[in-house]
Amino acid sequence: MKIAFNAIRVSNKAGSGFDTFIINFVNEFAKYVYSNKLDIDFDVYTLYPKHFPEVKKENIKQVKIPFIKQDKKVYKPNQTKHKNLSHLFTFSLSHFLPRLLKHFLADYFRMFWTQFVFPFYARKYDLTVALTEYDACLFLNKQIVIIHNTVPFLFPMFPAKYKFYTYKLLPKILKRCQKIIAVSNTLKDELIKMFSLEAQKIFVVYEGVDTRIFHPAEEDEILSIKKQYGIKTDFILIVGHSHPVKNFTGVIEALKIVLKKHKVKLVVAGLFEKKFTINDNIIYIGHVQNSQLYILYSAAKCFVFATLHEGFGLPPLEAMACGCSVVVSDKGSLPEVCGDAAIYVDPYDPQSIADGIIKVLSDENLRQKLIQKGFEQVKKFSWEQSVEKFLKVLTSS
Repeated sequence: MKIAFNAIRVSNKAGSGFDTFIINFVNEFAKYVYSNKLDIDFDVYTLYPKHFPEVKKENIKQVKIPFIKQDKKVYKPNQTKHKNLSHLFTFSLSHFLPRLLKHFLADYFRMFWTQFVFPFYARKYDLTVALTEYDACLFLNKQIVIIHNTVPFLFPMFPAKYKFYTYKLLPKILKRCQKIIAVSNTLKDELIKMFSLEAQKIFVVYEGVDTRIFHPAEEDEILSIKKQYGIKTDFILIVGHSHPVKNFTGVIEALKIVLKKHKVKLVVAGLFEKKFTINDNIIYIGHVQNSQLYILYSAAKCFVFATLHEGFGLPPLEAMACGCSVVVSDKGSLPEVCGDAAIYVDPYDPQSIADGIIKVLSDENLRQKLIQKGFEQVKKFSWEQSVEKFLKVLTSS
């Protein structure tokens, strides 16, 4: 079997949820196939080969797209294979455009490449794998599409990425494609209802947690990172970005209630707008690499993930792996993923979110029980298990 993975969605800094999934899944797939000497030939199409160290160079196909700054170190053997088409997508105009416009255009060129260039390469493969819902191709039927969430359909009031593609093309692609992978049973049920899909066409493959990266930090690491970010007291942590579904405003309203009973800081890690301040009780630290994130998880009194909906919800599991108690939304897939290792709250009710946080901050025995349950819950989710289930999907009829 010869497979092509479309990993063009991965960004240079690799900080999004999509990035986390694609990089971990593809690297683990490569390790598993090579070590077990499976009769599977595969290639990975990507802008940034540096993110796939487990993939052999001959299996990396580096794509070139305008407006995107790429690695200086290129893989010449693979680039020569792309020479016939890649020259059509490189020109110097990108040097003269503002950064935001470059980002916008680069994003849409990713979509253009997937729809109109990738099919030419796909002809030599038995199967292609779209690693996110935004990387599926209308013109390919022999493809597996991995779906991560249904937010644009559940919350049409929020701006959707690629509106025409999302609302017009994706439903058709899901009808035509060979198989669909949902990252949770909750998501599978949503897909069946939304698109009237056959249940036997959809398979569930959970995401995983890399416990080599996410694990309890040492005390000196915790002291160092608190000093670095000026954190002088206990804190609760949120991680992510400011999309309305992530419910940052709900957490802020809840914090106002929490502060009446507990002297804590809210540390905000990720791409959030710095539009909220409550005296000096909110500390924005921006995007952080995993090399620091696991320490922040370990140092926090609790991690809050009060989102309005999740297709899977990996951050709570990362927090659990680091020995952090979690307070999460009771919506979407989170009860399925977090089990009995979390405090559940209504994300639409700031008082409910505040009560969940206060419960953890006020009861050390409860916090410790949640931490221990979290360690057990994380064992159910590994990237190796994800790959093993994916391979069963490949071989299923």
